[in-house]
Amino acid sequence: MENKLAEKIERLEAQLPRWEKWLYACFSAAVIMLVHAFIKASENFLLADLLFSIEQKTLVPTTIPNYFGYVNNVNNVILSPERNWLWVIVELAALAPAAILAFHSAWRKVPLVKRLDLIFGFLLASWVNLLALGAQNPLNVSDAHNFFVLGYLLALGLGYWWLRRKKEKAEEVFP
Repeated sequence: MENKLAEKIERLEAQLPRWEKWLYACFSAAVIMLVHAFIKASENFLLADLLFSIEQKTLVPTTIPNYFGYVNNVNNVILSPERNWLWVIVELAALAPAAILAFHSAWRKVPLVKRLDLIFGFLLASWVNLLALGAQNPLNVSDAHNFFVLGYLLALGLGYWWLRRKKEKAEEVFP
């Protein structure tokens, strides 16, 4: 029985490099989303300035027919719902492997020390992607989002430090 368990653990440990490659892909996608969010934010500022200057020059009243349709079209350009769907896909692509490596019963047999860096790498990629969500339209981001992003980063850093500290302390007590 122990022989089968050892073989299963070895097979799972052999899969760790594939998970690492997926981490690189997720982290790259999250960084690309962040860079694109900064570009999108600058485009949004330019677009808003342009539209407000046109409205001031033409003196467009808010009582014209289809004004709210016009505002909705502008809002869709600024918010880009398709980009939000892409954000959800990248976020799930980073969070799902972290959850699998952390909580799946088969992976729990592999020592946490071997999985810890991958788990926190996926969670960090998820944080970068969460940061990208707010960076695309920084003036309209709620304070709750900002606190959540900051809290997520603090929890991530403190959790990683605590788990690493716990491991080092255990090695000192039981050499």
